Amino acid sequence: MNMKINMNDQKIKEILIRKDESFKNLDIKHREFEHQLEKLNNRSFKTGRELIEVRNLKKQKLKLKDSMQKYIFEYRKR
Repeated sequence: MNMKINMNDQKIKEILIRKDESFKNLDIKHREFEHQLEKLNNRSFKTGRELIEVRNLKKQKLKLKDSMQKYIFEYRKR
């Protein structure tokens, strides 16, 4: 039985972070956006500009996650 088929996303992600510089950069950027979102979401009051920033960060983070999922999917196919 091929072990790669049974690997979960987290394990594949760890492998790709080590072996693929592009994937690693996506992961770093995704974590940066997550950190920025946490900082903004911890505020009890947000300005209109901050609310727009939250929305944009969520969109950018989702795009990165989609890109990362494509890498994971391709890895599974190998």
